[in-house]
Amino acid sequence: MSASVIEALPHPVPITNGKAVIGLLSPVRKTDSETIAKVVKEAQAEFEQLSPEMQARIERFLADSDG
Repeated sequence: MSASVIEALPHPVPITNGKAVIGLLSPVRKTDSETIAKVVKEAQAEFEQLSPEMQARIERFLADSDG
């Protein structure tokens, strides 16, 4: 299957072996940087409305998730 065929898939497609699903073929789409920026801005606004204690908990959680 060529790259252009995979990119043209409308959605992820299961890869099967008989009746068993053994994988998933998913086209990788270009990200929409404007949409991502909007989501990040909204998340930041929500984060800033949290209590300082909750902000600290989230920051600790994210710091622990880096590694």
